[in-house]
Amino acid sequence: MIDTHAHLHLINRPLEDILIAAKNAGVNHIVQVAIDEHSILQNLDYYNQYSEISVTGGIHPLSVSNKLNKKKIFNLIEKNINHFVAIGEAGLDYKYGADNQTLQKDWFYAQLDLAKRFNKPIIIHSRYADEDMLKIVNQYPKVKKVFHCYATNFKFFESLEGDLNFASFTGMITFSQKGKLANAVRNIPLNKLMIETDSPYLIPKGVESSQNYPEFVTFIAKHIATLRQQPEAEVIAQFNQNSIKFFNL
Repeated sequence: MIDTHAHLHLINRPLEDILIAAKNAGVNHIVQVAIDEHSILQNLDYYNQYSEISVTGGIHPLSVSNKLNKKKIFNLIEKNINHFVAIGEAGLDYKYGADNQTLQKDWFYAQLDLAKRFNKPIIIHSRYADEDMLKIVNQYPKVKKVFHCYATNFKFFESLEGDLNFASFTGMITFSQKGKLANAVRNIPLNKLMIETDSPYLIPKGVESSQNYPEFVTFIAKHIATLRQQPEAEVIAQFNQNSIKFFNL
């Protein structure tokens, strides 16, 4: 199994322990996602040390600031572009970043341009920004996109231009039996779905832990299989295939 989105650098547990527990749970690969300049540099260290970890380079919408040296950060990503399986996570967050929407859009456009230029997929963070998000991403129909921690309705997915769009679900889905999230996971085609923990956040239902870990991605797979009324092994096999293809693992 593949955890397609984790922030290992934010987990309060030795990395070797995280990797061993993940392997014992059947999770043999983790995509470690950058959110700021520090984590981009951390990811380059991971890249050089761990074959079971793939890394990304990007700036989270809540990390953008006028104090950031955009040229320096983009030079860092471009210089190491072959080390990264994706750009991101990038996007828009109007829930916690409503006061700097213009700056978020500026950084998001720049990272989409980067993904397009280097033919890299992009990991997208989208919160309370569906209208602006659709306006922006639909200008990039030929860029592979995954909407991480998918948290909106099925109509949003239907409104995306092109055939290169994916939705990734977290432990949030384990709290849903009905409603917009459950409806989305049932209706988005299985070959467009991936799973992730977003560790250390979004602990699945029924898990007793102070933080989320990649090993818990199994709970998400099981719940999605139940919601879709499909065999667990079948959905996991498709998740793996989707992830390998999307990230070129």
